[in-house]
Amino acid sequence: MEVVYSNSSYKDSDKYILGYYGDIINLNKEIDVDGIDYDDEWSVKRFLNGYSFKIDNNIYELFKELNIDTCYLKYKIKYLPRTIFKYILLIYVIINNKHLIILDNIEVGLTYKEKKNIINLIRKLKEDNREIVVVSHDLYFLDKICEIIDVINGSKSVYYGTMDDLIKLDNYVEEPEIISFIKMANKKNANLSYTLDSKELLKDIYRSVC
Repeated sequence: MEVVYSNSSYKDSDKYILGYYGDIINLNKEIDVDGIDYDDEWSVKRFLNGYSFKIDNNIYELFKELNIDTCYLKYKIKYLPRTIFKYILLIYVIINNKHLIILDNIEVGLTYKEKKNIINLIRKLKEDNREIVVVSHDLYFLDKICEIIDVINGSKSVYYGTMDDLIKLDNYVEEPEIISFIKMANKKNANLSYTLDSKELLKDIYRSVC
């Protein structure tokens, strides 16, 4: 399940949006992770709003923020597109004020625009003092959201710090192609800054040749 939660705190997740580069099965060993109970036959409205006739305004606001058509409130959960289902799970943990929100590879299968919607909402949640852990093997996605990265190898934490420092190191994660390119260019005195964002890299290249 791409969205789960915990009533425990994980390291400094109350201070940062924390990225967890590893598998959630290892995170399970450190804190109690709970899944979300639901019935496939429930409508989205029943799942999110119970049996109340009037839908909570917070639900409408979150649908708008994630660019979800409110027609999905009438759908049974089993008929939801996978992307919408991820959004609905995220909305559920938000409106139910879960202590620690854990996103487990939620970005998989999303378009660029859908990822951006998730990223913007997560940043807003941090402003509302929510505790958030993002589990992923996508360094670019983690870089866009997280302030601190916890890299897990097996069941051990092998790195805990900023993404900026992590991408300069060897052997902790599989090196992204963009970092390999920057390292190669810098060996030839290009003096490029480390980044996972291709747009930022192009800007840096342009500055370095002008």
